[in-house]
Amino acid sequence: MSAPEPMSERQCLRTLALPEGASAEQISQAYALLKRIYGTETANHVAPAMEEFSPEARAAVLAEIEEAFQTLSRGHDLTRHLIHAPVKPLAATLHLEEASLKELREALGVSLDLVAAQTRIRLEYLSALEEERFADLPLAAVNIRGFLTAFAKHLGLAAEPFVPAYMQRYQDWRARRP
Repeated sequence: MSAPEPMSERQCLRTLALPEGASAEQISQAYALLKRIYGTETANHVAPAMEEFSPEARAAVLAEIEEAFQTLSRGHDLTRHLIHAPVKPLAATLHLEEASLKELREALGVSLDLVAAQTRIRLEYLSALEEERFADLPLAAVNIRGFLTAFAKHLGLAAEPFVPAYMQRYQDWRARRP
């Protein structure tokens, strides 16, 4: 029986949900995020029926993520501390109910550029969301709600309690506007 074929760069990028030509920073951030999402059974999962993953299926996904990261890291200037950096549980670093999107994103070690690239939401909208610069966001509340939901899911978090609280602040701002 022969050894399985190594993953191609394209397969590795697909596994880590990265675009062609991803930087070393993007690779490291995507790896850390996926390890956090798939690494614990108690994580907030964004994939359908994720909670039904058996321990064996979860281990297979984690092995594929690891292989993709190791393969891509050979072609980039990634140091060993990035490759094997311990992932802190998010709940230990922040109170999820009180944290802003920016605090959560930074606690996860994810750049805003990476979120923009992977969610396909304009960087200026993501920045305005984080800083609650409502005037710089589209006027349609449905767009803002969609951006918030995609942003939270990209971080591996449930959209609750962020979206309703944020949308209330947005509606309050709109009511005060001339």
